Amino acid sequence: MSPLQWALLIFGVVAVIAVYLYSRRDRRAMEGSSEADEPLLPPARAKDRQLDIFNSENQQFDEFGVGKPRRVAPSFDAAGVEIPAAEPEAAAAAPIEIGSGTRKTPTVTVAPRPVASEKSEKIVSLLIAEREGTHILGGQIHDALRAQHLEFGARQIYHRLLKGEAVFSVASLLKPGHLDPALANDFSTPGLTLFMVLPGPQKPAEAIRDMLTTAERLARALNAEVYDAKRKPLSPGAARNLQLEVEAWAAQN
Repeated sequence: MSPLQWALLIFGVVAVIAVYLYSRRDRRAMEGSSEADEPLLPPARAKDRQLDIFNSENQQFDEFGVGKPRRVAPSFDAAGVEIPAAEPEAAAAAPIEIGSGTRKTPTVTVAPRPVASEKSEKIVSLLIAEREGTHILGGQIHDALRAQHLEFGARQIYHRLLKGEAVFSVASLLKPGHLDPALANDFSTPGLTLFMVLPGPQKPAEAIRDMLTTAERLARALNAEVYDAKRKPLSPGAARNLQLEVEAWAAQN
């Protein structure tokens, strides 16, 4: 393929991945936007249900954020009159009169709870380009994608789905990456891009093996070659290195 064709392919890959990531963040933001949308969402995970106790209006917590307000023993002044309990925020600094002397209770400072940061994301991508540098017809592409049990869906591209979530996706190298089956007869592209955003619904080691196997099978069906993200042919050694890279990322995250 000519340098100009390669430049177009790489530009297309970057554009498709950018659109995918933007859509993914929008979807995450929309999942918690309103209670009216809740029936459309999947069942809450265990950790999400656990957070519900902190959002309940009926649940009360003490100044340490645990359980219900603690029962404090009543205080009395010198005349034997009970002193009304102060609010938790003011109790720490409020002076207590005892006889003729005045004593201040020590102020207790509670350190804020650390907020867990989001896990880092990793993007893995592969390229599939026709051996002779010519375009691949849409009909051939869709037949090959269906043969690998990939499903057409969100963003008008194909996905490997697991429980309704994308493990990895396949798009055209030409911007905006659409692979609409309805336009198969009037469509062609110089190649495809497979990309995966980790973490995903499947274990990273299993996901990358599936992605590599699918890429090789698609390439054979389309008279094409598989390349890595740096436009180099994907040799068995390079494929193994990519697997080790993903497994190392998984171990750290």
